[in-house]
Amino acid sequence: MKKVKLILEQTFMLSFLMQVVVSLESLYSRIMGEPIVFDWYIPLSIVLASFLCSLPTLILMSERELPLRRLLPLFHCILLYALVMGMGYLFHWYSTLTYFIVTTISYFVIYALVWTFSVFLKKYDEKLINDALLAIQDED
Repeated sequence: MKKVKLILEQTFMLSFLMQVVVSLESLYSRIMGEPIVFDWYIPLSIVLASFLCSLPTLILMSERELPLRRLLPLFHCILLYALVMGMGYLFHWYSTLTYFIVTTISYFVIYALVWTFSVFLKKYDEKLINDALLAIQDED
């Protein structure tokens, strides 16, 4: 159940942040007077990419001792970057070098935000568990 919760949290966080980026890019295009080109499948491709990006996180969060454990976050970042850019190419998220750069910058900003949010969620869950344990001890 913990793995399902992790996948859902990661998928929702990634989807939300990616949708925010798409909305901001659309707003920028609208302000600059450019036509907004938004294909019908873009939201679905974002959710699919978010789900696929949440799966390698299970490896990163694994309790098992893996070789080169310290390099795992770097490998995770590079793997997800390749996955996102591959999905971007497949679903035409970028068509020019400028949009490729914007997508790359967006990826790293979203990656940092998801890590930050994940740390806060983990600390919050730990606090809830500790509070529940203290409440049980107080009753005894």
